[in-house]
Amino acid sequence: MATLAQRISEAIETSEVSVSSLAEACGISPQSVYQWMKGETKELMGNHLVELAELTGYEARWIAKEIGPKRRIYAKTSQQAHVLDAMTTMTPYQVDMFVKITDSISDSAVQTTEGGPKAA
Repeated sequence: MATLAQRISEAIETSEVSVSSLAEACGISPQSVYQWMKGETKELMGNHLVELAELTGYEARWIAKEIGPKRRIYAKTSQQAHVLDAMTTMTPYQVDMFVKITDSISDSAVQTTEGGPKAA
């Protein structure tokens, strides 16, 4: 299980958000954000957690407690919404297997559209 500091750092480092823009949105100094990332803060204030989640695209609940999905995912079709709903109830192992299966299906589709299946 990742620490709060690790989750905060991940959200900031994998998004397009700079420490200074996050600090400005929260009304705090950049040094305070760096303290979050170093683990010097054990809990974020609610408004800071909400700003961090909004700016990075990460879920506030995941950042705070590592519960639920990590990032917000929006479905474009009802089929995608159904798949996303199903994935929220899967164990990490089940999600891994699901991804492997869908990758395999995607690879087959690419081979078929690029001149037919590969010879055995």
